[in-house]
Amino acid sequence: MMHLVLALALALAPARDGESLYNVHCSSCHGTHLQGSPDGPPLIGTGAGYVDFMLRTGRMPAAAPNEQPEQKAPSFNDAEIRAIVGYVSARAHGAPKVPQIGPGDANRGRRIFAENCAHCHGVSAHGASAGYANVAPSLMATAPEQIAEAVRSGPGEMPKFGSDVLSSRDLNDVLRYVGYLQTKTDVYNPGGLQLANIGPVAEGFVAWMFGLGLLVLFVRRIGSVD
Repeated sequence: MMHLVLALALALAPARDGESLYNVHCSSCHGTHLQGSPDGPPLIGTGAGYVDFMLRTGRMPAAAPNEQPEQKAPSFNDAEIRAIVGYVSARAHGAPKVPQIGPGDANRGRRIFAENCAHCHGVSAHGASAGYANVAPSLMATAPEQIAEAVRSGPGEMPKFGSDVLSSRDLNDVLRYVGYLQTKTDVYNPGGLQLANIGPVAEGFVAWMFGLGLLVLFVRRIGSVD
């Protein structure tokens, strides 16, 4: 009987810990009943993948409400994150769950990334403007689990890619390709000057502006010679 009571207490402890952590660190913005507030969106309808992504990438708790959160070191350890995720997902009644990751094909993933991701995150996944004041972050330091969660849950301004748009195979291929980019910093610099891997269009624009600047200086220089 004692063993049964102890097992039951251990099973219920994560939920209580998650509730306590949520109430202390999250409820002021997201509401005591996950209903949201002027300082934070509602969590009702979100899934474990979304909450896990926001916590593991350090985007939540946010430093400043109503501003685009940036990736940083997480504020909670693994056990605390799992407790909060369990507490919220049990009450949010949403989807998706934390995605399962498998092996992928980098060559196939390159095409899928170019079609669906590069216009916001940049051709080399170093991040780029997503319109207005929104910035799609660099993926260079993001773990594949968090990339998968972002793809499925669509945090912030990012669109949600369900399995009807990107299959599990597609997602695994994208993750494999991004993993390749993370280890190959010179993949878009086979020669010449590296400009932070910002992509051929942006780098070409910088080169043209630099060249025009030199041309103007040259014209002014020869025009001032008697």
